[in-house]
Amino acid sequence: MSGKDLTEALRALTEQAQAADAGPPAMKARGAAGISRGSALPNSDAATSGIASPLVETAYADRTFHTNTTITSSDGLFTLIIKPVKTIKFKDAASRDVTIEFKAPA
Repeated sequence: MSGKDLTEALRALTEQAQAADAGPPAMKARGAAGISRGSALPNSDAATSGIASPLVETAYADRTFHTNTTITSSDGLFTLIIKPVKTIKFKDAASRDVTIEFKAPA
């Protein structure tokens, strides 16, 4: 291979590498989005839906519980019997009843 052929091959490789580095062609310019108007009217029940903060627990006696669960420490020295909460009843700021239900522990 002569020096001229080698120079020509290197030039071709350099042009290919530069073309690959250029990335995809730039996107065509697009105009801005047109002006549009919208409106949202509140529903008649919008002020009465949802939970109004704060929540206040009605009474501890209203709580319900899952069956007792026994938990043992990893070394087996300690064993605890717990009574997991199932439901708690609350009143929200609008005096509506709210009940929170918890899953049974695995």
